[in-house]
Amino acid sequence: MWIKRSLVVLPILLLVFLVQAVFWVPKTSTVSDNESRLNRLMLYMGANPEDMNPWTSTKTTDSTISDYFFEGLIKINQDYEMEPGLAETVVVKHKVVTRVPEGLTQDEFQTVLKRLFGEKLVSYRQAAAAQADIVMDLDSGKTLAEGATVAEDQLVARLLRPAQVELMLAPKPEKGKIAAAIEPEFELVLEKEIGRKPWPSFDAETAAAAAFANVPKDKRAALTLQNLQGKIEAVLAKQDNTVMTHAPTLEFQLRKGIYWTDGPFFDDPKTVWQCTCDGEPCGWVTAVSEAEAIGKLKERGLIEKPEQGKYTARNYSERFSDEAKGCWWGKGPEFTARDPKLTFDLIRSPDFKSPRMSSYTSIGDIRMVEGDPYRLEVEYGELYSPALGDLAGSILPYHVWNSMAWKEEAIRKGKGPADSGQTHAAYNPMKQLVSRERDFRSWPSVLGFMVLEPLNGNARPLWQNGMRCRLRRNEFYWDRKPEYQFIDYYVFDPNMGRETAEVVFNTGGLDMYGPRDFQVDRYEEKTDQFSVIKRLPNQYEYLSFNCSKPDLADKRVRMALSMAIDVEQILKYVVYGQGVRINGPAYPVLPWYDPDFMLEHTWLTDTKDADGKVVARKGKTEKIKFLPYDPDEARAILLSCGYQDVNGKLVKDGKPLRLEFINSTGGGARMNTALLAKENWQKLGVDVDYREYEWNVFIQQYVMALKFDVCVLGWSGGIDFDSRQLWHTECWPTKGGLNLAAYSNPKADKLMDAILKIYDYDQQVKMSHEIFREIGADFPYVFLYSPMATSVMDNRVVWRKKVGTNADGTPKYEDRPINHDFVKNARANLKYFIGEIKRVEEAPTWKPEDFKR
Repeated sequence: MWIKRSLVVLPILLLVFLVQAVFWVPKTSTVSDNESRLNRLMLYMGANPEDMNPWTSTKTTDSTISDYFFEGLIKINQDYEMEPGLAETVVVKHKVVTRVPEGLTQDEFQTVLKRLFGEKLVSYRQAAAAQADIVMDLDSGKTLAEGATVAEDQLVARLLRPAQVELMLAPKPEKGKIAAAIEPEFELVLEKEIGRKPWPSFDAETAAAAAFANVPKDKRAALTLQNLQGKIEAVLAKQDNTVMTHAPTLEFQLRKGIYWTDGPFFDDPKTVWQCTCDGEPCGWVTAVSEAEAIGKLKERGLIEKPEQGKYTARNYSERFSDEAKGCWWGKGPEFTARDPKLTFDLIRSPDFKSPRMSSYTSIGDIRMVEGDPYRLEVEYGELYSPALGDLAGSILPYHVWNSMAWKEEAIRKGKGPADSGQTHAAYNPMKQLVSRERDFRSWPSVLGFMVLEPLNGNARPLWQNGMRCRLRRNEFYWDRKPEYQFIDYYVFDPNMGRETAEVVFNTGGLDMYGPRDFQVDRYEEKTDQFSVIKRLPNQYEYLSFNCSKPDLADKRVRMALSMAIDVEQILKYVVYGQGVRINGPAYPVLPWYDPDFMLEHTWLTDTKDADGKVVARKGKTEKIKFLPYDPDEARAILLSCGYQDVNGKLVKDGKPLRLEFINSTGGGARMNTALLAKENWQKLGVDVDYREYEWNVFIQQYVMALKFDVCVLGWSGGIDFDSRQLWHTECWPTKGGLNLAAYSNPKADKLMDAILKIYDYDQQVKMSHEIFREIGADFPYVFLYSPMATSVMDNRVVWRKKVGTNADGTPKYEDRPINHDFVKNARANLKYFIGEIKRVEEAPTWKPEDFKR
């Protein structure tokens, strides 16, 4: 009997437990420590953060939090445009080391350059003197010794080696703007100006033609132009034929009066000391006096002979605090050029182990300017236009990440020089205490507008895993501070996170919610309660073909298989209309997407209209924006590729067309998309072996190993035009890249390499569209759609728009609807506005004009 009762009672108890877990809502007591609900934003995330270092973390939940803490020299604004950030001015200069054009003196060349570039030519000097001419005997092809006399009847070619000069092109700095003076087509511009090739001696064809013109006609039969060119090529092959090198230099003039915020600290402020050893910051010491603090530093053995070191210790002179918790934050060192210099040096170091290191290998030199601590120069060894985007990355604090501070922490953790049996000269703290193990991962010094609020006393991490991560306004922030004091991120179980979040949102416990596709229409109908913002994110979904497989190497086969997928059905029934169809490799929200791209196709079949009547089209060539769902045309294309229809199956050379189709487990839109694609292909006559794998297995063992025919995935993230990682022949997964389609197109490769040297925005857009069209017409993916990103907000959340300046010089703000036209139409997601929104006590009543003004 007790078994029967337990079978009834236990499920009921379990159900009650699950219901209370799902319907748990943060109450006032859990929201804050007696802080007003209006003084905070309440959001949610699906997992715990782990690492606050933006250069070593790999999780979205990490960047969700750390994005509030750090800023870059360049910032990305709400329209995904770059502008100065921590730098007040950004100047892109162009250093060119070039040979003086043959036939010109150095002074004449300088005159030509002034005529071409005017005030942009800011410096000009000799870099190397002219070298002796190379004199080649035309008959033997041998070069004469330097200074040798040329016989009267000897036929020679004289190859000049002009002097080298270094010149700098630079624009005038403009506050709030990025000014550039890059001239990527320098040689072509120069050639057009002087009306000839500047350096004919360095080009075998041109040099041969010039020498051949001086050969007497009676000797031309024995000494042909082709023969002469080959001899000159052999001579030049042994020489340094570099006529020009480019070194773009980015000069940053940093804003003054910006300070790092350190903390939280829990000890008496009079006992917390910021320390230096031999002029280098070396962490913090807790001591009752300055003398005791310095004594503790000496005991730690930061240098080979501690007693001979020079030490300083000082308290924080400015602080803000949470008196109830007994913790406080101090104003740390001023932000100067040493911070970004160290940041970029660290990222380039293999010992730092940043997964983003490859984006910084083109940097040639990073230097500070003597006498100006607010100026930094980053020089590249070649033309590289994505540099600005790379240098927009988060800056790390020098006083935490310099070698001395790193060593001090390593010593405290038992990983110092003495522990590893090394001298200080040989010791590298980066190898003994790896970057991801440093305290910074859970206790960062910040420059951004929020700091980490401790929820576990002085224990680490400062957030409550599985419950909540709280951020507090940084009172030392240099720019516009948010009007709320806190942001609470609630951590919900990832298996039921969205469901839990919706329940909490609808009961007032959250300010923002990201609905599922099928929920969007319902929220859009409740305008009296909610504000809805829909925008296209930098994201798209696709089915990737493995182009290295024999059956899929033919783009006609890929086109046919793409035409057999009913994308409109996927948009309607899988994502409930919450997506925009795409036809190529870019995010529609960005300018690199070509909205005018049309596919050209010659039809192999006729079709039927809605009434079933035949519409003649066979043999017609038409331009189409999207491949239609047309199984008959798809089958005809495959038959033209050599396949045969054998009992409803497509067969070639006795082998059926078979696809190993893989996906990750977890359900959702990708699973439903995959199942629809599988069904469509099977109807076409294709054998489909569909399998699902756990995410890590799916990615590492199958996708990156190219062990598949088709996989379902999506891209999201980057906003620049550099698409080499995804499409270049040198970036297959087997070579460490992300070209998951194993796609190879020499023309596309050439374009992707060439665009890296283009600095003009309009030209970048033009070339990006060429790349888009080239790849899109090859069908390496079934390009599906870009999903709509929808945010639903409580109507009491408003946008605090800056509308001018008050009489006292302070900024003037006015409330606007959170779904104001500017916010809705911005390219960037809502997080770019998070510091400008606020919750008010009563939902405002808006007039139509309020959404525009």
